[in-house]
Amino acid sequence: MSKFGLKQYISTAVAAFSLVSSAFAATAFINQVGYRTSDPKEFALVDGTGDIEIVDAAGQTVLKVTPKAATHWQPSDQDVQLVDFSELTEAGTYSIKQGGEVLRSDLKIADKVFEDVAKASLKWYYYQRASMALEEQYAGQWARAAGHTNETVDFHKSTGATGTMQSSKGWYDAGDYGRYIVNSGVTTYTLLSLYEHFPEYFKKLKWNIPAEGNLPDLLAEIKWNLDWMLTMQAEDGMVYHKLTTLQFPGDIMPDEDKSKLYVVGKGTAPALDFAGVMAAAYRVYKPFDEAYANKCLEAAKKAYAWGVKNPKMVFNNPRDVGSGTYSDGKLDDEMVFASMELFLSTGDESYKPKLNANETNIVPAWPEMYGLAVYSAAGHPNEAGSEAATAKKMLTDFGNEFAYGATKGFGVVMSNEDFVWGSNSVAGNQGVLLLHAYYLTGEQKYYEAAKKVVDYLLGKNPLDMSFVTGFGTKSPLLPHHRPSTADGVEPPVPGMVVGGPQPGGEDIGKETWMCKDYRTGKSVATAYIDDRCSYATNEVAINWNAPFAYLVGALEALNAGYAPSFAVDGVARDGTSALKPVVSRARVNANDGVRLRFTDQKLYVEKNGKRFDLKGHRFQ
Repeated sequence: MSKFGLKQYISTAVAAFSLVSSAFAATAFINQVGYRTSDPKEFALVDGTGDIEIVDAAGQTVLKVTPKAATHWQPSDQDVQLVDFSELTEAGTYSIKQGGEVLRSDLKIADKVFEDVAKASLKWYYYQRASMALEEQYAGQWARAAGHTNETVDFHKSTGATGTMQSSKGWYDAGDYGRYIVNSGVTTYTLLSLYEHFPEYFKKLKWNIPAEGNLPDLLAEIKWNLDWMLTMQAEDGMVYHKLTTLQFPGDIMPDEDKSKLYVVGKGTAPALDFAGVMAAAYRVYKPFDEAYANKCLEAAKKAYAWGVKNPKMVFNNPRDVGSGTYSDGKLDDEMVFASMELFLSTGDESYKPKLNANETNIVPAWPEMYGLAVYSAAGHPNEAGSEAATAKKMLTDFGNEFAYGATKGFGVVMSNEDFVWGSNSVAGNQGVLLLHAYYLTGEQKYYEAAKKVVDYLLGKNPLDMSFVTGFGTKSPLLPHHRPSTADGVEPPVPGMVVGGPQPGGEDIGKETWMCKDYRTGKSVATAYIDDRCSYATNEVAINWNAPFAYLVGALEALNAGYAPSFAVDGVARDGTSALKPVVSRARVNANDGVRLRFTDQKLYVEKNGKRFDLKGHRFQ
């Protein structure tokens, strides 16, 4: 992560802007992008008293609901009521009222509600491309010249090599212009898995980026980074750690960064992350370009073999290098990840790892790759056998805990310890895990809890803001992102997920480029500032966008009627209209244990004391 930015300034427009009236004590926190017509729907309420009315554009009350009992949410030190308005299924824009006063007027309900933000979060990777100009026909007002076009780069002495090598393409990692194998690992795999899970949906979805042969847009974008990663492998299979300048650049555009690029370092983590990603890429690209897929697989095998021979080589930044470190001293999770992917892509039992059912860190992050192996084992039950069963139990055990946590506070899994650097990616990855539990079981509680993560990231949080640039009533305007700072365009590049609140205060100090103290006492969930000075809370990064893009992309695919090939029946949803009660005229044997019930305007099936909707989804 970059640690240097512009001189701070605070936008008075941001400080003044809020749809929530300060004249009334109650505050409603909503998903500011909107809610799907057919989805469960919930917003959070703080300091409210009495019933809630939801009013349509004509001023008519269309729904009156009683908020749930308040629960205390420790991360923001607030007592929060959750308000379920799932009965409202008509598309439109609504107001929320309590005690006759309007709390806000930007409550939206629509079909395909996350399609645009899904496209934007994926298109952001195009804006992060190195070595190419962004043309106006694709980039619009964010068009720019190509940066870092010199393919000949120097070896840093930390590589053990001398001279130069050729390396280009790839994605800029964050708000700076470095490219890092380790962070590309979790990012690229997450995006590959999104395609692998929903290939038919993503074959059709487009978001205006340059074509790459016959590849769907998602695979064309991923290939830009895979091509760079492939350049970072040495002949013996070893993979270099990163491609950066010695220090972070100032607030300049990519083409203005003329400092010399170096290939820096090597280690076990980049080799094994590379191996796992390339093995997964083999499966995904084989139907489109078998030669390219085979190239990825052979590179994966070489990197894995090198990692096995060098299992404990930890990278640390050399003294003369100040770019991002991404140092990881715990390497067994990378080994399990790479082993699982190579086993699944080759069928070679010698690669097959055994999962530890008691592993405690399975929510993925750049230094925590174990969860990716769990996902892959669960998603390939025929190949993984007993490991798939172990993976399913691990995911449902975590999923049960997460789903319960999402019933309290702001309705999101996050607890105090989750508010670390890049806390929004923690939330996003918790949501991705919940979706995997949903795929494997079809249980609605996992789907709902995953969707609540999206609600949180898009505004249902104590800061009352969407954390995605360009989306929501109030979103970041001053991200720590050099192109958005230096391009002379007022709005930031859209579709970026900022890091989010965390109390570390690494960017707080007395230097002119540092932030004043923005922390808010014991409330970790509000330790955030929308300012370019804040690389600790307001920077962007490829690994933070990836889980969000997976979440909203998967939710759209599911509600378009698609499901992963390994999912249980009933996981694919029809998300374009609400379920309408239908009266069945079929005779039901009273003794067969199955009954049709019709209560509260809903028709459902009851069997053995359990209730299911007409698509087989169990009511919780």
